[in-house]
Amino acid sequence: MTVEQQPAIFKVNAALFDCDGTLVNSTGAISEFWRNFGSTRPHVNPDEIIRTSHGCRTFDVIAKWSPEDAIEEQVTAWEAAIPDTFGHYAKAIPGAVELVKSFDKVSKEDTPDHKQRWAIVTSGTLPLATKWLKLLTIERPDTFITAEKVTKGKPHPMGYQNARDTLGYQDPSKKVVVFEDAPAGITAGKGAGAMVVGICSTYDAEKVRKSGADIVVDDLTSFKILGYNKETDEITVQVSKYHYANDEFLQNSA
Repeated sequence: MTVEQQPAIFKVNAALFDCDGTLVNSTGAISEFWRNFGSTRPHVNPDEIIRTSHGCRTFDVIAKWSPEDAIEEQVTAWEAAIPDTFGHYAKAIPGAVELVKSFDKVSKEDTPDHKQRWAIVTSGTLPLATKWLKLLTIERPDTFITAEKVTKGKPHPMGYQNARDTLGYQDPSKKVVVFEDAPAGITAGKGAGAMVVGICSTYDAEKVRKSGADIVVDDLTSFKILGYNKETDEITVQVSKYHYANDEFLQNSA
């Protein structure tokens, strides 16, 4: 369990959110999908898929385990049906909806151009991710990078780099935070030059930290946006409960 402690503070130009495991705890729903998928395919080990493939594109996983089923249109249809068939196993990550809406509010009300300073980058397909957002009551962002929009899935940084480029923060000097739960996604975020907040919704704190997360938390309930600086185009974010935070973020709060 995390405890109240010295807040960690960081400043960013934009925030990039993963979806499954970061905004919505879909592990139960996805696990049921894989068990159902493997029930008619003796060569597929659903437990091994569940253990090793979180954060990866469904198409990539199926191409590895059951190549004959790796038909893009079919995989997209299967994914789209997950919230309808297994959605009762899913629930919002605590604090996720509130934090996303806080970034959206700052973007619309405080920035000079009123453009969104946040995006979603998910290994899920557009139909799947869209249904999760509807369940969470989060409006689809202008920058919405789904599985169909990349040729290389996580842990490759393509998705997060595309989001940076689209938001206008491709310059490495610009500060971007990635919110992720899976090692593959954390690696992708770091590869795109972002700091990473790792969420322990799927893996324990040690695993998340060793994967490269700069701040490790149980959920997003203790995050608070402190303000926006028009001169630097930076949003200041505070987190008060965490397992681990790099020293640089603790020095900022001193």
